[in-house]
Amino acid sequence: MLFTPSRYIKPVAIALLAAAVSACASTAQTPAKPKAPDVALNNTDWYQVRTQDQVVVFDDYAVFTQYLQTGQAPVLKPLDKKDNFGRTLILGLKAEDQNLALKDIAAARFLEVSLVPGNPFYGEIRKDGVIYVFARYGDMMDMYKTGEPTFSYTEIGGGPKGERVVYGLMKEEKKPEKQIALFHQKYPH
Repeated sequence: MLFTPSRYIKPVAIALLAAAVSACASTAQTPAKPKAPDVALNNTDWYQVRTQDQVVVFDDYAVFTQYLQTGQAPVLKPLDKKDNFGRTLILGLKAEDQNLALKDIAAARFLEVSLVPGNPFYGEIRKDGVIYVFARYGDMMDMYKTGEPTFSYTEIGGGPKGERVVYGLMKEEKKPEKQIALFHQKYPH
């Protein structure tokens, strides 16, 4: 019998093609390891205390409440920028967060609009003896930029020390029962 190379090329080519397809299929079925996030999101709450010349911004409720009680936080880190009203921006941080880069601090990322807010979201701004409460990050950013919420519901004397509490709303939203209950859960009186 004569050896004819062309007779063997086709079966060998088919075998190689089958092996290649099989290798691709087994690789495709192995899920790629998802990349771990560089930073824990910490994106469900955000707090601000505004005075005439500064805005202190928090992403930790315990640090925020400590600041409300004492006027101090473990770390107060001034930023090299001001808000739309010329007030110095300062981050109120936990001691373990003081050496983090700004890209790793949720409060700074919220200011830069580079962190997607969690759902549900809770935001609070304290200004001139009034407590502003938000269920949506966008409503809170509107107030951050303009100084007042666009639409609101007000509870006179509803705060823990009898402060006026203003709840940010969407245009046709009714009384924000869930947000009021959450606020009173945080500050029972």
